[in-house]
Amino acid sequence: MENAVRSRQRSLRYQRLAALHGGPLGAALIGYPEAAGKLESALEYCPGHEKLPCSGCGGRPRVCFVAKLEQMERSCSRGGIKRRLWEERFLREEVAYCLEAFGGYFPASLEPILSYTREEVAAEREYLRRVIAAG
Repeated sequence: MENAVRSRQRSLRYQRLAALHGGPLGAALIGYPEAAGKLESALEYCPGHEKLPCSGCGGRPRVCFVAKLEQMERSCSRGGIKRRLWEERFLREEVAYCLEAFGGYFPASLEPILSYTREEVAAEREYLRRVIAAG
């Protein structure tokens, strides 16, 4: 039962993050409705990150980053230790690079949104490290 509860909590975390980055009203989810306009324009284009396939052409965070979060949300309820290893690597090698790229071009007024996302991803990675270590 505890695994089912934890899986649901993790799933909800990713749903919340996807909604946050899915559109301008997402900022209101974490108490920053005044950032809606700036978030709208920031989610339109990302220059990409040199370590990701999007480095040459960039992308639209509203689409690609949200898709990564949704992929993680679906992954929460599946698999065992191999799945947790994949999730930790995906967060480290994909999601973290996206957040790093966002930090370079999001306006300073969106820092609370980026900080919230980084904290949630860091908490998830810490949980995954503990699960993997207990393996």
